[in-house]
Amino acid sequence: MTELSVDVRVQVARWRNLLVDAARCGSLASPLAALSHPHWEPMELQALWWLRAESLLPVGVLAMRLGGLAMPRLSRLVDRLEAGGLVRRERSVRHDRRRVRVRLTEAGHALTDELNAQVQERMAKLLSPLQGETRSALMDILELWVQALTVQARTAEEVAEENAELASVPDELLRASAA
Repeated sequence: MTELSVDVRVQVARWRNLLVDAARCGSLASPLAALSHPHWEPMELQALWWLRAESLLPVGVLAMRLGGLAMPRLSRLVDRLEAGGLVRRERSVRHDRRRVRVRLTEAGHALTDELNAQVQERMAKLLSPLQGETRSALMDILELWVQALTVQARTAEEVAEENAELASVPDELLRASAA
């Protein structure tokens, strides 16, 4: 484990304990986990919900959103949703035709409106123990946290891109630029 300050260790311990307590109350499960529909599996419903949230997703990103779902399983899931008229696959014409993205159809949008109502109801129940100003303060803090995570993720992506670019530069050029 990396070197952490005493303050950070105390906060991590507090957060861990809060998560354990929230789990004991049954409040830690994802509001997406229990989506239900008479015809569609929970994982298919989660895929639809993510497509509603993000409009158009490459299949690899959709697999990650679904917890790192293996590509063969994701392919079967998308096949089923496509056969049901809820999604359509799109190939990138400009870049690489092997790159496939998935988008909701009108029927998919209609179903995800129902799913979103289920998710919102579950989330409202999670927030209901808090009153007005306290609930608003929690949302403000969570927004700050997500903004910080977004900056951190972008920085990590930029470093990875720079490393990939450096890896593609021939060794002779690197030696010449260092001289």
